[in-house]
Amino acid sequence: MRVQIVSVPYRYDARDEGLGLGPTALIEHGIVAKLRESGIDVLDPTVATLEPELRVDGPISLNIGRLGASTAELVSTARSGGDVVLVFAGDDTATVGVVSGLQQTHGAGARIGLVWLDAHGDFNTPETTYSGILAGMPVAILAGLAGPLWRGSAGLAAPIPTDRIIVAGIRELDEKEESLLRSTDVKTITAKDSVNDNSFRDAINKLATNVDMIYLHVDLDVLDPALVPSSSTPSRNGLEIRQAATLLRIVLASGKVACVSIAGLNPGAGERGRRSLRSTTELILESVPAWHDEKEDDVVDA
Repeated sequence: MRVQIVSVPYRYDARDEGLGLGPTALIEHGIVAKLRESGIDVLDPTVATLEPELRVDGPISLNIGRLGASTAELVSTARSGGDVVLVFAGDDTATVGVVSGLQQTHGAGARIGLVWLDAHGDFNTPETTYSGILAGMPVAILAGLAGPLWRGSAGLAAPIPTDRIIVAGIRELDEKEESLLRSTDVKTITAKDSVNDNSFRDAINKLATNVDMIYLHVDLDVLDPALVPSSSTPSRNGLEIRQAATLLRIVLASGKVACVSIAGLNPGAGERGRRSLRSTTELILESVPAWHDEKEDDVVDA
């Protein structure tokens, strides 16, 4: 198995600041060499870009979608070559492009399952959001409940049915967001239940039997804020690295994971940023090397 790293060094359509620095910082911190040392065949990173001539003055979601089209092309190329994909993204908005890329290779009708590890649901729409933050909307966008310009410009051909979506690690939901989630078949699992019983493992086992492939996304705010103190969306009582890594390994053990993405690292905040970078690196090294091993026996209990 070969792993293609795709870097998406943007937050929304901004680069070289805050969360946009995260993907490059991980690479410069030596994550590629460290993964190779762990025994994984890792290809040199490719980088998604949003060229100046492609930017528009219209809705920001259109620019995010165009950046997503670049991401999709890189993901599709890797999958066409038989590789799995590890995406380092500035924020969660990059995920729409990732799914578009999977569909470009495997077809709009491919049964893609989405496992979303996050302190938040990211299931807001323009009608339900209190903050207007687009990074709080990607799961709803992927489910086809909003964002036609965003989806279209990213080349997303079909939404993911909500019965193929698991959102776990949750500690905070907006009231309207929670109501919208309850109106769908999305499986939601709190942070406490994710690590204290078998609900997460059971949900993954069920999902794996009903999909062709799984896309696993991690927002680093699923971790406790003490571990990622530079997080832009901290939430108390988060997961320890060992707990989060166990959840990742449970998903990877399904043998269905085509892509993993990591988002939400802000390394540019002094010691807080350096601490977050160390935690992110540790989480990756504690989980991603299990990708090549599809044996459930190798997954430790939370």
